[in-house]
Amino acid sequence: MRIEVLYFEGCPNHEPAFETVLGVVKELAVEATIERVQVPTDAEAIAKRFLGSPSVRVDGQDIEIRDDAEGPYSLRCRRYQTPEGITGSPSKDQIKSAILTAMRGHA
Repeated sequence: MRIEVLYFEGCPNHEPAFETVLGVVKELAVEATIERVQVPTDAEAIAKRFLGSPSVRVDGQDIEIRDDAEGPYSLRCRRYQTPEGITGSPSKDQIKSAILTAMRGHA
């Protein structure tokens, strides 16, 4: 399994998102390659279909939005709707759900 945390430099929320990913992977005892992917320019944001920082993808699939999302793709802060309200990074449950869904797809 491959998990990416996409972000732009200076984003205050990418580190908490990355740490949450690490915690969920450890909790689930999943074998995964986890990488940070910096998105430095608007051109890269468009090329990578970057929906804002931080974005978490599990095996290429955004944890919240379908692959065919129309954007906007840009260097912007991303917001997540969680049970705690709107936050700047995905919740543990959102990440866990995406990983479990990907695991079922590998079975």
